[in-house]
Parts: sequence; C-alpha cells; structure tokens
Amino acid sequence: MVLDGDRRGALCAAAWGQECVRTAAVVIGIAAVYARTIAKYAERGARYALMEVGHAAQNVHLQAWALGLGTVVVGAFDDARVNAVLGMAPDEAPLCLLPVGRRP
Repeated sequence: MVLDGDRRGALCAAAWGQECVRTAAVVIGIAAVYARTIAKYAERGARYALMEVGHAAQNVHLQAWALGLGTVVVGAFDDARVNAVLGMAPDEAPLCLLPVGRRP
C-alpha cells in the first residue's frame, strides 16, 4: 500500500465515472517514469515501459482469477487528475488502473 484512505470515489471521477473503479475492493494504479527508461534504453525506452505495464497488468489479472476475483484494465482517465488523487510525482505517468473485486 502506498497511500492511506479511500480514494476510489476521486479515482472514479478521474476515470470519467467508470463505476468499476468506485465499487472495487482495491484499485491498483500502474505508472511509468519515462525519463528513467529512456535514459537507459534510448528511443526504445518508452516502448519497453508500455510493454512492461502490459505484463504487470496481465499478472494482476492472472492472480485475481486464481483468487476467484476479477479485474479489468482501465485506460480511459484524466492523467492529471489521477496524478493528483494518487499523489504521484510530476515525472510519473499513470498508464492504467486495475480495479479488483468480485466477479459478476
């Protein structure tokens, strides 16, 4: 856990009202610091960061399923609002939200 408190309502608003964000038991936010990967891998750094977030999200999906839970990748959101709600540094770019909860 990175932050205390229930931020699901604010995250839901930042994700343009997607209720799965508000009603999830937990929401995992994945972000990248592009400057770090670009410094190491040059022009391919941004691509590597995006591939890595896909792999991380897939692992969350697999673990959720193994636990009898469900999740979905939410990519439609206001970046600046998600940054503010999660208290992220200015160089951190939010890439996806993963609301985790009961399967329907």
